[in-house]
Amino acid sequence: MNYQHYCGVLLLLLSGCSGGDGSCAMGTLERDRMVLSAPVAEQISTIDVTEGQQVHAGELLLQLDNRNAIAVVEQSRASLEQARAKLLELQTGARNEQVAAAEAAMQAAKAQAEDAAKQYRRAQELYHAQMIGKAELDSATALKNQTQALTEQAQQQWLELKNGTRSEQLAQAQAQVDEAAAALAAAEKSLADLSLKAPRDGEVDILPWKTGDRVAAGVQLVTLLASDRAYARVYLPQTALAQVHRGDKVQVWVDGHSQPFDGTISNIRSQPAFTPYFALNERDRARLMYLTDIDLPGAASLPVGIALEVRLP
Repeated sequence: MNYQHYCGVLLLLLSGCSGGDGSCAMGTLERDRMVLSAPVAEQISTIDVTEGQQVHAGELLLQLDNRNAIAVVEQSRASLEQARAKLLELQTGARNEQVAAAEAAMQAAKAQAEDAAKQYRRAQELYHAQMIGKAELDSATALKNQTQALTEQAQQQWLELKNGTRSEQLAQAQAQVDEAAAALAAAEKSLADLSLKAPRDGEVDILPWKTGDRVAAGVQLVTLLASDRAYARVYLPQTALAQVHRGDKVQVWVDGHSQPFDGTISNIRSQPAFTPYFALNERDRARLMYLTDIDLPGAASLPVGIALEVRLP
């Protein structure tokens, strides 16, 4: 309901109260309003409902383009599988064939290192005898150092396979699995968020966009009115606070209905507000009012925004 209509309704109700003496409270029929917004900037793929349509909790209302989100989920799932495979390999340890192959590689590296060491010693003798130049000696030195480093590397790999995985490596691999699982969960949630579903039973009130529109993050996409709870929202005069309390039974008169509806006061705001500026006289505008909600189980079929009034004791 627009603001001008709301003002007109309350103005009419104010004129119907008995001289502003606090014997009635006026307001309108309301329902819980749910606004579903765009989680990211994306294009609308489909709109599966129409304004005024009744929907159930979990029903799909609107679908945003999810192709990129699906790709991210698949990539995250692959990363998780890779991390799990690495952890499993570390947990089970190396096979005997892998240990034997590593040992053979180490022995081959040692043989090459020993041969390079012999060549280096021979090159030293020839250099001191002035039979070769400095370049040949440097080449023999470099080969000796290189083969020695390769031998140490091969030996380290063999020892790691022989002795098994260290606890630090297992902890690091487990952390990588946990990180990948968290990334997958976040990607799946982002994908699910692109499918806007009804959080509860209700009526589609506003659909401001159409299929194919590209919307920005945070933009309102669907507005629902809950169908499981109708309530009166009235302005309770300050003078009536001592007379009514939360849980009290009251009768609510609705515009166009000859019989009142039974209601129960569910909430009285603790913070007061001044009477709306459109009140009839200056004395009314100076009065403090308290927004009050009254549950109306029998008013489920009434439209939102209809004028009503509560007769106070």
